[in-house]
Amino acid sequence: PPPDVAFGPPLQPIGSCSDQPSCFNQYGFVPLGVETTLTLSGAGFSDGDTLMLLYVPDSTVLFQPDAERDCSGAFAVAFAAERGMVTPHGTRGTVANDRLVVRLEPPDSFDPTRSAYKVCSYGGTNMYDESHYFISRSLVLAKYAAPPPPTPPPSSPPPSPTPADALALSKPRMSTGHSTTFAEKFLAKVTDGKSKTFGKSKKNKNPWFSAKVTLENQQPVRSVTVTRDTKNKPSKAKKYLDGFEVWVGKKAGEKAVKCGGPFAWSKIKKGPVTTPCDSAKSKCVCLRRRLLVAARPTHPTTSPLL
Repeated sequence: PPPDVAFGPPLQPIGSCSDQPSCFNQYGFVPLGVETTLTLSGAGFSDGDTLMLLYVPDSTVLFQPDAERDCSGAFAVAFAAERGMVTPHGTRGTVANDRLVVRLEPPDSFDPTRSAYKVCSYGGTNMYDESHYFISRSLVLAKYAAPPPPTPPPSSPPPSPTPADALALSKPRMSTGHSTTFAEKFLAKVTDGKSKTFGKSKKNKNPWFSAKVTLENQQPVRSVTVTRDTKNKPSKAKKYLDGFEVWVGKKAGEKAVKCGGPFAWSKIKKGPVTTPCDSAKSKCVCLRRRLLVAARPTHPTTSPLL
């Protein structure tokens, strides 16, 4: 007798005709247009067997006692499969580990309420001879499932503002022991928008860093944001930043108006420290303490130094 096959989860038998050898067992829905793995159970098939799932326009004819139950259409499917082509007549697959991977491409005439696929197995020596295929008592229903849309490429993050746009700072100066060249390099590092590049002052007594602020329409320095670097260990950053102060004045290093500080490490380690700093006449921002800092761009009316 022809072999019988059942398809395991997520497909479940819809009907059974174990007591009627001439009828078909009917199995659940297989999506069309996408690759699907069917799990086989029951008797009659083993690994390496070739199975054909052949298109049936009207599945009701297969349940009629006098219906022809042959494997017509196997030739067209085998011919297309050998040439790597997809045909609406059905598909061919090889059983491996009790599974069958198929992709059913329906014809234009496919009717989701009536059409289905019957299962045939190959048991001969000529794949193009339809008499060498044997029909099973299995029938698979199908429904159309549109292929998932392609995943859109990840959106590119907006470009980081350039230091000139984000921070209008110039004429950097540092305390005694730091050259002008050293101060310029320090400024470049703390205004590049990267928390892993940092400026590091020398181990002098009471070091400070100052830079001239240029804001549009003579706006005041409204706030200063300080960000510790994320490359070094927190314990190292603490030695440099614990207790730093922010000042503004009319010239480099001047302590005219105090904006904030000394800031404790318990506050610094939690993230960027922003201190309000309204001073209409100030031209320079000064940080006082040993410094090991990095900068991130912020709002143009804010003057983030590090």
